[in-house]
Amino acid sequence: MSLPAYVVVDASVSLKWALDDEEAVAQAVALRDAAIAGRFQIVAPSLWLYEITNGLVTATRRGRLAPEAGVQALFNLLALGVRLADPEASDVYKQAILYGVVAYDAAYLALAKVLDTLVWTGDRRFYESVCDATDLVRWIGDFDSANILR
Repeated sequence: MSLPAYVVVDASVSLKWALDDEEAVAQAVALRDAAIAGRFQIVAPSLWLYEITNGLVTATRRGRLAPEAGVQALFNLLALGVRLADPEASDVYKQAILYGVVAYDAAYLALAKVLDTLVWTGDRRFYESVCDATDLVRWIGDFDSANILR
C-alpha cells in the first residue's frame, strides 16, 4: 500500500489536539502535523463535528477547559480543514453488524473502507473491539510519522 491520500481520524484523536491531558497527545499532534505538511488529507464523517463539539462541552463542564478556551479550541479544530465525507448509511450498518460496534464508530470504518485507508482512533474500547478482526483501525499511540501505515 502506498502513502494514502486520505487518513480517517475519529473525534477521540482530534480532541487530543485541544486537550493536552489526554493519552498519546504527542502521536495525535504528529499525525495532525503530517497532514498540515501535506502528506495526506484528514477526512471524517460529518458526525465528527458534533462529537468534537460534545467532547469540548464535556471537558468544559468537567473543568478541564474554561468556556472561552473551549470556544477557541473548537474554532482551532474547525480551522484545520478536516474534510467531511459521509459513507452510505447501509455501509455504516454493515460495518456495525460485522464488527459489533456502534454506528458512530462504524461510520469511521465505513468511510475508511470506501477511501481504502486507515482509521486512527484514541478510543481504546473501539480499537480493542476491532483490532483482531480488521487492519483498518489503528491505535493513535502507535502512530509514527515516518511510517503512517504501521
